Amino acid sequence: SGTSSAPAVMAASLLRAVMLLAASASALNLPMAGRPASAVAVANRAAASCPAMSATASAETEAPPSFVQTEMRGAAMKLHTRDQSPREGQQPAQTPVKAWEPQREDYLQFLVDSRHVFAAFEAIVARTARLAPFRDSGLERAAALSKDVAWFEAEYGLPPPDVAPPGRDYAAEVERMCAEEEWERFVCHFYNFYFAHTAGGQMIGKSMSDKLLGGRTLHFYQWQGDVKADLLPRLRGRIDAMAAARSPRSGISPRISPRISP
Repeated sequence: SGTSSAPAVMAASLLRAVMLLAASASALNLPMAGRPASAVAVANRAAASCPAMSATASAETEAPPSFVQTEMRGAAMKLHTRDQSPREGQQPAQTPVKAWEPQREDYLQFLVDSRHVFAAFEAIVARTARLAPFRDSGLERAAALSKDVAWFEAEYGLPPPDVAPPGRDYAAEVERMCAEEEWERFVCHFYNFYFAHTAGGQMIGKSMSDKLLGGRTLHFYQWQGDVKADLLPRLRGRIDAMAAARSPRSGISPRISPRISP
């Protein structure tokens, strides 16, 4: 339709797709539901399914199991539908949207909402001492998104819209986790949101670029370094080190393990 709310609706669907990808961690082909759950509900379901971080290192094991690749991945895979992952999926199959034709305004709204969420994650990490190992990971996206939002205005005359409820609500939920010191939940959201962008999020970007931007690759989808071979494994290592150094009573330990590289 031509109503003013259409871009917000379509952008919300795009952002919810990324939320679902984040919730499912390694999903590459998650279909869009006709009436997806709210962003916060999806995000909370992902974290609620993630077991509490446990100390996985032992004196007898040289290479302790990866928390990210075992406990966190296992919890996320349970959020796949059975048709997506017959062996590990535990959710009912979803009905994909049959006809979905986003416009540039919709995609711009998605970029603005995404920037708001990434900026929330990055601001929390920047000001929180116990999350210092996650700084300067090379995965930060807020600055890249600002370049893309500015390009949309210069190229197409589309000024950035206000942040829509899906982005605003999810960023508020992330801030709430920090305020209430729910560090285990925060780390699950943090990693899975960044991971989702490097996996299914890139598929969304390629599709939107081909449909709307003449094949242009936005800064949002460009990293300094190899994101799959270097940046993500480094972040996983830092989370694993934090989980291994965890104090059973205090959640994620503020101590920085010697295994964490600069």
